[in-house]
Amino acid sequence: MNPSKSNYKILKNHNIIVEYHEGTLDLNSYISFKTLVFNNPFYSSSLNYIVNFKNVNMNANFNDVEKYIDHLKQIPKVLGKKRVALLTRTPNQIVPSTIYKMKEAELSHSVGIFSTYESALNWLQTDLTSNELINIFIELKK
Repeated sequence: MNPSKSNYKILKNHNIIVEYHEGTLDLNSYISFKTLVFNNPFYSSSLNYIVNFKNVNMNANFNDVEKYIDHLKQIPKVLGKKRVALLTRTPNQIVPSTIYKMKEAELSHSVGIFSTYESALNWLQTDLTSNELINIFIELKK
């Protein structure tokens, strides 16, 4: 797979950040991407997330997930109650996502792992529709 491509959109009216990723994603590239998100003036720690990892080859192991969580704990504006829905398709994506979910209490996040847009959106309790989400992913993929 190609190097990673990552984009996001903050939807304040839906209280959600939509992330789209593709290619090979490693710890450093993901931390760099998340730094951009956190520095956005519209970022808020109360925003929920829907993160699309379906087109990603995860280059991450248990230690990388631990390092990512330790990194997040150092950024006070990131901590807080929120829901994080991770969209996955392959074991390569599910394993790091599951490790992250196992650590959710350390960040005060509720983490869910989903294979369908509908189930993720229902769990997030948002009024964003799956068609709207698909259109956002198409926009972010460009």
